Amino acid sequence: MESEERRYLCIHCTTPAKALFKKSDGDFIKLYECSECGQTVDRYVECEKSVIFMDMMLQEITAYRHILFNADNFTSQFYLKLGVSLVLSEGYVRWDSFSHHLSPDTTITNNEIYLYIMCFLASIEMGIFAVVITAYSWVKFPNGPQPPIYMGLLLGQSGRLANIAAIVWYGGTSPTFQALMLAFIFISSIQSIRASLQASKLESFLLVMSAGTASQAVLHLLQPLLVHHHHLTHSHL
Repeated sequence: MESEERRYLCIHCTTPAKALFKKSDGDFIKLYECSECGQTVDRYVECEKSVIFMDMMLQEITAYRHILFNADNFTSQFYLKLGVSLVLSEGYVRWDSFSHHLSPDTTITNNEIYLYIMCFLASIEMGIFAVVITAYSWVKFPNGPQPPIYMGLLLGQSGRLANIAAIVWYGGTSPTFQALMLAFIFISSIQSIRASLQASKLESFLLVMSAGTASQAVLHLLQPLLVHHHHLTHSHL
């Protein structure tokens, strides 16, 4: 945990730290204080994951910094599962919404292909969003090590999973819920970008707006083409 090669950050002022804590007799640990701001480098070291996630849901920037820079229990496998879950859940939510606009005689077999289309579109949308953010990261850090931008992007989009719960528990999502969820994802994305790129609020806001606009523009171009193409193909069969 105290390897010199590992780069830790103070979750309050982002000052680099050599370690987060030191062990004393027995299983007791003493948390280090930041040499710059005087606060504990990372108080989440002693917290359960549930507490960390709760603070992340409350948009505490310190929780994002802990997960991205100091945590050892959020592995690459965790982020891989999160990424797959986001694509599948977002695709399912869009498919569920889209299926209500299909004709009543459309069977589940004919409708199933739309699920794959929606999952593909969700992955494209998130991919374009990530490309814009990553390109900016390369410009901002041309020579130094790249920050954990991919992990930050996934954390910022994690609120999308709540849509599945809304469909399972309530049988659908209301416009009000959708608006609140989009606002939550927008704020989460700003916070995750702030943490991963150590950027200002304004810088993160403009970056998320630019990436979101680009991804939505591509989505609005692709979705009618793919859906219309499948509709024509199915009509000729």
